[in-house]
Amino acid sequence: MKILVLSPASIIGEMIIKGIARGFEALGADVLLFDVKEIDKAKIKNFNPDVVFGMDYIFFHDENLETFIDSLNVPCVYYFIDDPKSVFAHGGRENWLDKLNKRKNSIIYSWDEKYLPDFTAEAHYLSTGIDFELYKQDDPSIYMPPSRLLFAGRPLTDRRESIIAEVVKAFAGLLTIYCYPPHFEQSVKNMREKGFLNEAQIEDYKKSYRGFLPDEKHLAAAYHRADMILNITLEQGFSSMNSRVLEGLATGSFLISDYIEDTAKYFDEGKDLILYKNTDELINYIREYKDAPEKRAKIKGNAVSKIEKNHTLASRAEIILERIKAL
Repeated sequence: MKILVLSPASIIGEMIIKGIARGFEALGADVLLFDVKEIDKAKIKNFNPDVVFGMDYIFFHDENLETFIDSLNVPCVYYFIDDPKSVFAHGGRENWLDKLNKRKNSIIYSWDEKYLPDFTAEAHYLSTGIDFELYKQDDPSIYMPPSRLLFAGRPLTDRRESIIAEVVKAFAGLLTIYCYPPHFEQSVKNMREKGFLNEAQIEDYKKSYRGFLPDEKHLAAAYHRADMILNITLEQGFSSMNSRVLEGLATGSFLISDYIEDTAKYFDEGKDLILYKNTDELINYIREYKDAPEKRAKIKGNAVSKIEKNHTLASRAEIILERIKAL
């Protein structure tokens, strides 16, 4: 089986797609991987793939690429980690869902079951996973300063901004944020314009920013050195567990996450992690655990074996590969 894999510009999307590509290779498939911005059509033609795999609408982002993929005349597999009707997925091209639904020879996977009815093509639920080997052990060669409460990811959208604002107001100096610089700058602007924080609180919020983590090794190192990790699911994740849950738990860290149906289904609340249902609960949990390492120790690390067994990207690759073979 020869699989052409196209990696997106999205940071988290690149992590997931490249991890699945490594899973394909581990299962014996021949994989040709390209960044979507660096396509070599001659090499692809010579490779002669049996199937093309990518994230969301990646094949539609360039008309020339779309035409070229069509010319290969092979099945396309789409893995959606975003709401197919959202700007996160289509970047403002709202006709792409209709275009996808008219295509033949397509297999679609969605990380959230709620979106399956949006597709008329063959569509299946597939929860996200992680490259477990990258997270399980701390890498002493990477220096990352310790943090007390760590949030990694875009601090954007009303939900994330409002929750983060309440944490900043309740616990000055406790929070550490790692994200892409323009995302943090936008969040500061949003916090001010939406009235989530006053000017003094904005200055405290700015101090929480520690920069951008260039790869998963640095992300894992930051998790390993955190007393607590905070997860806030984006609004588009109705019932789906996001990869930050798995990343944090795979490092054996203490995780506080919002209550999501999939997360509660796969992990035991109070044993594997702490789940909050509203901001007041979150604030109370942070207050309870921030200066209680003995309490955190009873919970941290309990979920590692579950992730290694059930939530790796290699296991997701196996599911996808089996369905491709059925074609």
